[in-house]
Amino acid sequence: MWRRIWQWWKSSRSRPRWPRRSSGGHWPWSAAGWWHDNPVEQLHNFRSWVYVAVHTIAQEAARYQPRVFRSTGPADDEQLPLPQHHPLCRLLHHPNPWLTPWELWYLTVVYLELTGNAYWYVVQAPQGEDWLPVELWIIPAAWVRIIPDARQFVRGYEVAAPGRPAELFTTEEIIHLKYPNPLDPHYGLSPLKANALTIDANTELLKARYQTFQAGPRPGIVLQTEQMLTEQTVARLEERLEAKFQGRESWYRPLVLEQGLRASPWTLTPAEMDFVNSARMTREEIFAIYRVPPPVTGIVENMGLGADIWLGARVMFCEGTIQPKLDLIGQILTRHLASRFSQDIWIEFPDCSPRLRQQQREEDEQDMRWGLRSINEIRRGRGWKPLADPRFDQPLVPRELAPLASVGRKRRRRQRHQPVESLETKDGKIGPAVQAWSRVSAAVPSLSTCGEDYVPLSGEEVPAGAD
Repeated sequence: MWRRIWQWWKSSRSRPRWPRRSSGGHWPWSAAGWWHDNPVEQLHNFRSWVYVAVHTIAQEAARYQPRVFRSTGPADDEQLPLPQHHPLCRLLHHPNPWLTPWELWYLTVVYLELTGNAYWYVVQAPQGEDWLPVELWIIPAAWVRIIPDARQFVRGYEVAAPGRPAELFTTEEIIHLKYPNPLDPHYGLSPLKANALTIDANTELLKARYQTFQAGPRPGIVLQTEQMLTEQTVARLEERLEAKFQGRESWYRPLVLEQGLRASPWTLTPAEMDFVNSARMTREEIFAIYRVPPPVTGIVENMGLGADIWLGARVMFCEGTIQPKLDLIGQILTRHLASRFSQDIWIEFPDCSPRLRQQQREEDEQDMRWGLRSINEIRRGRGWKPLADPRFDQPLVPRELAPLASVGRKRRRRQRHQPVESLETKDGKIGPAVQAWSRVSAAVPSLSTCGEDYVPLSGEEVPAGAD
């Protein structure tokens, strides 16, 4: 019995106690941003414009599946993609029986954006002589408390689900993804926590607008009289006005004044007008906090720009917001998940910017034309399976620029493009290759004709269907 009391007392000291709300739904204090250290209340702020921004980020990040490869060197051709039947690839494609990969990535990013922390529970099973991960589960960030250690930095993680006693998990069972925090080396810092005052301002604006619609707008006038009114008379007038004009359905009814009463218009002061118009400003501040352009969320104020504003917003959003988060997640998973299978296995997300994808296609085409990379090298760089024919491992170069040994003595009878001067002079040297290459590049606008005018450096003919 004493041991149970000791464990209860120890857990109550180590776990922070958050005050509970009163029956009216209010907290015992009203200081703005008081909740920024409470992960439960951080999750409760997943609403309004915060929901719009975080949901946009999470669903965009969940679209991209990570690339898993074995790195044998810094060059692109030394990054060998792992087959789909590899245990790590199967784990990322099927994390557990209840969650799809899209849901796993979505919830991970949501917890990171709201609390700065995301926790994965790794289920391990014996695979030969080692214990390898077989399932991945997301743990709500509000359930987890990190136990620091003077030597190991983190001794473990205490997980307390609602209605269940707290359990201790080792560092091998939990993968902690977090945003860097200069104030605390153990817990991450979320954009929501760093800008709690802006979130509270938006919440108060929504409450004020709701109360206005619930109670009904003001009649817009001030009642004046030269008579001395008693408190009973004032209370009677207020009750009659509230009974007649309260609510959304009664605010337009006419007002009939009693004898001696005069009505004067009641206009908003500049401070009140600024309060009403500040709703848009807080929305823009929240979007700026999360670096989400308004057109990405569906808010387009200038429709005249058409697709240009959408493409520009997409480029800003993908390059400045999504890609850094994916890079951070990939590096954390490489260290704490991929290393359990092998030290040379990496997890990396592809570039998500539309501009970078178009640029990559142009670079692939240029490398193909100049013979810098082979077809299979380009396919491996895109994550595709290389072709089985070994001739596709040889770079293709223009026939006019290929070495004479690779072209051979036997010339093709049918040549579609004849250079201005012969490339082979009497002394066996190459002629004006610049003029020949200009004609070839002009005659070959795309890679679809490389089978006719390009040859592999090995000296073999391009097989049929190489284009």
